[in-house]
Amino acid sequence: MTNYMLKFCTDLGFLQGTLLNSSDIDGKWQEIAPDFCAEAAREFNGYPEFCLACAGFLGMAVASLWDFDWERYSSRDYDFFKGPEGFDTMDEHILWKVLNMPKGSAQEQEAVKKMQSCSTEMYHLMKKSTVERGTADAYRLFLTAMAVMFKTGEAMELQRLGYKFEKLKVGQ
Repeated sequence: MTNYMLKFCTDLGFLQGTLLNSSDIDGKWQEIAPDFCAEAAREFNGYPEFCLACAGFLGMAVASLWDFDWERYSSRDYDFFKGPEGFDTMDEHILWKVLNMPKGSAQEQEAVKKMQSCSTEMYHLMKKSTVERGTADAYRLFLTAMAVMFKTGEAMELQRLGYKFEKLKVGQ
């Protein structure tokens, strides 16, 4: 799934062939994933693409705060990211309050468009799976999809912030 989404995002110009990441950001996913996935699992049958997009927006939010002031924000829990309105408005809370994108701005619209494309593609990928609904394998597929969407959002935000991998010349 990870390689598929990387290729998908690269083909659309959302990424440049690399999943930029940080062990700090990935560690935060391990910390908040149980609470997020519990809520997302309850909502998934009714709103699968929204749930997948929220995982991506979480990746964007954590990456942004990692870049901005990780010492200050590293201890924030899942409730901070979903906001006071709860799971149903997590996307807006992250875009407007965490990423500080003005409502209706081109920047916000671009982020939403990218995440909608990614979540739709991920959902189609999940639907093509031969995993039987309601099984332990289906839950593992769900958890994997959520983690991949988080990593996708993380990479997109790090790229937006100007991060990139560069070859270093060592010892000449």
